[in-house]
Amino acid sequence: MNPASPAIVAWKLQRNVVFALFIRELKARFGHFRLGYLWAVGEPVAMVAVLSAIRLALGNADIAGVPYPLFFASAIIPFFFFQTTVNQCLLAVENNIPLLNYRIVKPADPVIARCLLELFIYTATGFLIIGGLVCLGFTFRWNDTLGVIAVMSCLGAFTLGLSLLVAVSGALMHDSKKVVPILIRPFFFISGIFFAASSLPSGIRELLLWNPLLHVSELIREYMFADYQSHEGSLGFLFTTSLASLFLGLATYRTNRIRLTTSGQIR
Repeated sequence: MNPASPAIVAWKLQRNVVFALFIRELKARFGHFRLGYLWAVGEPVAMVAVLSAIRLALGNADIAGVPYPLFFASAIIPFFFFQTTVNQCLLAVENNIPLLNYRIVKPADPVIARCLLELFIYTATGFLIIGGLVCLGFTFRWNDTLGVIAVMSCLGAFTLGLSLLVAVSGALMHDSKKVVPILIRPFFFISGIFFAASSLPSGIRELLLWNPLLHVSELIREYMFADYQSHEGSLGFLFTTSLASLFLGLATYRTNRIRLTTSGQIR
């Protein structure tokens, strides 16, 4: 049997490192709290409940052909995945400085591990919330599974790119730990969580459509719900911005990877 190539050996080694960091992050997040897993689900559930209560008070009507709890949940879950992942990755390098003394552990490994952990958490959360709403009687006709996978893959790439970027800035620039969460927060209101893009005035709609997260909300609803039609969401735009984010994050990481492994450089 021919020995494996160095590239394959290196890839398997890094895969094992990322998996070990994934388990470490999982235990750190939930290992000491018996209700930790419920807390991970609680925030999006509470947000869906609040928005649904407000919608019910204003009038029990579907939004663009979709039952309003499902309308809110379908966008809240992807947005929370994005927001939580980026915020968690701010300290990914700094929290794992001792591990960087081992040559097999790269600064990008804890970032990837945290991204995978949040993806795991919010995928499970999505199934629980959507399944629970269906059991409560909020039914819908499923549209396109491959479309949902494509949108979530783009969102994952977009989030990983930004996560690498903020991980570098969080390790090398102290003030970014305060600035980044503040910059992310307004996107909750402009990413289509509680409105359809088609309901916006034309001038505002064109401006907000520069936000990739609005395209995520529009496309995820179009591919999930057969009764939802979006003429504003663009998979091509989302794919392009996701590649740009990933390229920028990787380029920033590669440029600063030596500084990231030197603890004295991290303030």
